[in-house]
Order: sequence, then structure tokens, then C-alpha cells
Amino acid sequence: MKSFIEVTDFDGEMKVLLPVSKITAIVCDDDGSVFVELGLNNKGDSSGLLIMESYGEIKEKIKESEV
Repeated sequence: MKSFIEVTDFDGEMKVLLPVSKITAIVCDDDGSVFVELGLNNKGDSSGLLIMESYGEIKEKIKESEV
């Protein structure tokens, strides 16, 4: 599906389709955990999804979604 990427939610291991246009950042911690930021909540805190895929996998999925 163009303009969407499929990721796996870390907590529930559910598959989620994310619209690429809503992604504001991809954050990878030192331990390899990857967080997809989708914006800020009303308090200004980062809001998004902790996922099971690696940073490299997400970069590739975004690249492929743009073709």
C-alpha cells in the first residue's frame, strides 16, 4: 500500500499500518529500541508507537513506500 508502512507494535505484537505522511521522527535508543513519533500530544510530549522492527528496516520500508 503506497504511502503506508506496516510495523509491529512492541507491546501487543499487533500489525499496524502507519501513514508515512504522519511520521515526524524515527528514534533509535542505545539498546536498539525503535520509536516512531507521530506528533505531539496536547502537553507537548512525543506521541507515537514503540515497534519491533529495526531502524534500518523502517528506513527501507519508508523508501519503498515512496516508489
